[in-house]
Amino acid sequence: MQGSRDKLNRTVIKKIPSIYRRSLREIWEDLWTMLVVNSLWIIANLLVIPGPPATIALQAYANRIVHNEVTDLSDVWQAFKRSWGVGWHWGAVNLAGVGLLAVNYYLVSNALDVNLGSYLQGLYIAVGLAWFLLQFFALPFLFEQEQMKVSLALRNSALMIGRNLRFSFLFGLSLLVFLALATLTFALGIMFGAVFLALAGNFAVNDLLEPIRTDRNIPPTPDL
Repeated sequence: MQGSRDKLNRTVIKKIPSIYRRSLREIWEDLWTMLVVNSLWIIANLLVIPGPPATIALQAYANRIVHNEVTDLSDVWQAFKRSWGVGWHWGAVNLAGVGLLAVNYYLVSNALDVNLGSYLQGLYIAVGLAWFLLQFFALPFLFEQEQMKVSLALRNSALMIGRNLRFSFLFGLSLLVFLALATLTFALGIMFGAVFLALAGNFAVNDLLEPIRTDRNIPPTPDL
C-alpha cells in the first residue's frame, strides 16, 4: 500500500512541469483573449467591489479550458454575472483571513522581545503562504464540486494538500520561483499573471482528481 502511494506521489510530482507547460501553451495559443480576460480581472480588482466575482469568473474561464470546452469572452461575462454571491462569500473569508494575519504580523513586528518577534514574523509569513496555497487550490475546487460552496472548497483544498504534501510543497515552491521570475519581466506578469495562475491551479486540481475519478467512474462536474 505504502509503495503504491509513493509511486502515485512520484507520478503526481512529475506532472508539475507539465502543468506549467500546458498553462503557458493555452496562453500562447490565444494571446488576445487571455490578455483581455486578464486585463478585465485587473480592472475589476482595482475597482474593488467587482473583484471577487471577477476572480470566480476567471476561474470558471480557466476551468472550461482545462476541461477542453469551447469558451470565449461571453462565458466570462456570464460567469461574472452569476458569481456575485459566491464571489463575495469567498472574498469575505479572504478579507478576514488576510486581515487577521496582517494585524498579528504588525503586532509582533513591534514586540519588545526582538528574537521572539522575528520568530513570530517568520511564522506568520509561513502561515500566509499556506493560506495562499489553500486558496489557490480552493478556487478550482468550486467548479469540481457538485455545489459551489466556499466552505466545501476550502475543506477539499485542505484535504488535497494534506494527502499530497510533497506535491503541494514543491508546486508551491515552484510557483514562488516562477512569480519571482515574472517580476523581472514586469509587463508579462501584469498582462498574463492572473490567467496563468488560474490555469495552473485548475490543471493541478484536475490532475490530482483524475485518479479518483477513474477509480470511482466520476465524470467532471459542470461549471457555471
